[in-house]
Amino acid sequence: MASLLPPRPIALIAPRLDAAPAARAMQACAEALAPAGYYLAAAPWQDPAALAMLDALRPAAALVIGPLDDPGLRAAVAALEIPLVETWSASAQPPDGAVVVNNEEAGRRAARHFAAKRYARVACVSADCPWERARRAGFIGSAAALGLELVADIVQPEVQHLNDGRMAFLRLLATNTIFDAVFCSSDLLAAAAVSEAHNRDLHVPQDLAVLGFSDDGSAAQWAQGLTTLAVDAADLGRRAARFLLDRLQGERGAGERETIEAVFEERLST
Repeated sequence: MASLLPPRPIALIAPRLDAAPAARAMQACAEALAPAGYYLAAAPWQDPAALAMLDALRPAAALVIGPLDDPGLRAAVAALEIPLVETWSASAQPPDGAVVVNNEEAGRRAARHFAAKRYARVACVSADCPWERARRAGFIGSAAALGLELVADIVQPEVQHLNDGRMAFLRLLATNTIFDAVFCSSDLLAAAAVSEAHNRDLHVPQDLAVLGFSDDGSAAQWAQGLTTLAVDAADLGRRAARFLLDRLQGERGAGERETIEAVFEERLST
């Protein structure tokens, strides 16, 4: 009886593993890779001690959450000469393939929706990570082009819990500016904005319109009736797995990119 080949590792490079959208994508990716004989191998590869182990791991490929911008890690992965796919957002000069969300266009679409609804004074609340920076840039640039007045721009250093989103919304209120609508670049920020607005007897959308970007669908569950621009994190993970398998089997060339567009779902909050 022929023996089964042992599963081969695919290096998982992620800034953190507990962020909900990334976790859902990684889970879906791992499930899609397993039948083909691969598994995700996670470690804090950015640390020098772990980086030394990367070559010993001999991964078949690498899956990156976000852009691979760390110079040392980028050089170490390049030296392995293996397929690599960046997800969510890609580097300015991608080292190989990418399965990314069109984050900047999502921000532009949010601004266009506010303009169509005749909201003149708008605000933006985002977290300081690559994909949310792109959503913020798209929103701010399009808002200016459409003649909307950006009265507040809040960037929260880290958003991992609902309370982080609440702190961001409180920072927005502390600017003492008057705004008609706010674009929130993640589930946690949007859910927190609606929650805190209700706590202060602000009616959504009569007093304040809220539009959120949803990576995992949780905000629409926490805040019923939330208008969103949404992507399916699990679908992104499955696409990334298929992309890696195609690269490993020679069915895709180096440097190819797959872009996922956010789906606009208008509900009651705008």
